[in-house]
Amino acid sequence: MAFGTAGNVALRKAAGAQLSKRGFWVFTEYRYEHPAGAFRLGAHGFARARRALDEGGAAAIGRADGRTLWWTGDAFYWADDEDGEQVALLAWDRRRRDSARIERLRKQRAHEGAAGEARRERVPPDVRTAVWFRDEGRCVECDTEDDLQFDHVIPIAHGGGSAQANVQLLCGDCNRLKSDSLA
Repeated sequence: MAFGTAGNVALRKAAGAQLSKRGFWVFTEYRYEHPAGAFRLGAHGFARARRALDEGGAAAIGRADGRTLWWTGDAFYWADDEDGEQVALLAWDRRRRDSARIERLRKQRAHEGAAGEARRERVPPDVRTAVWFRDEGRCVECDTEDDLQFDHVIPIAHGGGSAQANVQLLCGDCNRLKSDSLA
């Protein structure tokens, strides 16, 4: 599956590719195995690839079917072009985006787990009525009378309750801008 392009480089993760070492001393052979075959490098070829990986972030291992197999330290990728810098940058960007996505999902799961049940609670009818009259049936931010919603000043997710002092009227736009912030 292609996940990134920079210029003309299309990068695809090489599923099932792995590095293995065979032999010893001067007879050492490194094999980069992939579903379509394998590339073999001797000790000197492996040292060159390792140096390219350390210096530039990606090392070209071999070519097959008009594509190059690249080693980026954490994974192997196929690329149609031979530009090591772009391959290294695309692989780095993929790791960065994946890491940010995982962190965002962790926070979302923790947030929903902590506030999932509390978010379903409705503001009690007597509080709704009191807030409606207090705020004169208008958004407290922009004074509109359209698409009004009851908003918790301190969000439930941050420990706020449904008392009259913690509830206000906001229009949909103002409420979305506020999100679950405390402002």
